[in-house]
Amino acid sequence: MTIYIAAPFGNYIKTKKTRSVIGTFTLEQRTGLLKQVVTTLRYKNGTWYNSIGLRNPGIGYGLQHYDRSRGDVLSIAAIQPVDWKILSNIIPEDVDVELNLSCPNIDHFDDYTKDIDLFLNEKRMVIAKLSPKTTAKSIKELIEMGFTNFHCCNTLPTKDGGMSGKKLMIYVDRLVRIIKHFSADTHIIAGGGIESIEDIERYKVLGVSSFSLGTVCFNPIKLYKVLHEL
Repeated sequence: MTIYIAAPFGNYIKTKKTRSVIGTFTLEQRTGLLKQVVTTLRYKNGTWYNSIGLRNPGIGYGLQHYDRSRGDVLSIAAIQPVDWKILSNIIPEDVDVELNLSCPNIDHFDDYTKDIDLFLNEKRMVIAKLSPKTTAKSIKELIEMGFTNFHCCNTLPTKDGGMSGKKLMIYVDRLVRIIKHFSADTHIIAGGGIESIEDIERYKVLGVSSFSLGTVCFNPIKLYKVLHEL
C-alpha cells in the first residue's frame, strides 16, 4: 500500500510514510498564486472549493526541488498544445510524473492528451490524474496508449470552482469500476474524500491498493491520525 500526499499539499508535507506529489508545474511560470488562494479558496457547506488555476513558478523550479531519493512525484500540466512534447524533452526519463489531465480551472485545448504517451518508458512511473467526469471512452484510450497508473480523481468543476472532499467519493467509485472493466492490470490511486482509515478501507473493497490524501491536509489533526493509524 502506498500513500500519496496530493499536490499542492505535497509541496509542503513530507513524511516517511508517504510519497509527496509536488506541483502542479507548467512549462512557464504562472503568477498570482497568493491572490488566487486568498480570493477563491472557500469552505462552503462542508466542502472546499478553489479556482487557483495552476498558479506556479514553472517546471524549472519544479525540477530543482524534485527529490528522487525522497520518492517525490512531479505533477505537470500543459497550457498550450506543444507543452506536453516540450515537457517530455525537458524532464529526465527517470523522474516519476503525474500528468494532470483534469484541472477544472484552466481551458483545455482540443486533443489535450496528444503526445502524453511520450512520457511512457520503463524507467519511471507515469500517473494519469483523471477528472471526476472522465468518460469511459477516454479511459479506454489512455489504457490503449499504455497507461497503467491512474489517480482518481481531481476536483469537480462547479460554478464555485473546483470542489473537493467527500462528495467526490461517488465519482471515484465510478472511475475505479470503469478502469477495472477495461484492464485488471492497473495501479489505481484513490483520492477523493479520505479523512480516516475507514475511508481507506472503503476504497480497498473496490480493489484499490494506493491512496491519495488531499483535503484532509487542511486539518493537521485528522491528517496525523490517518498517518498514525496506517
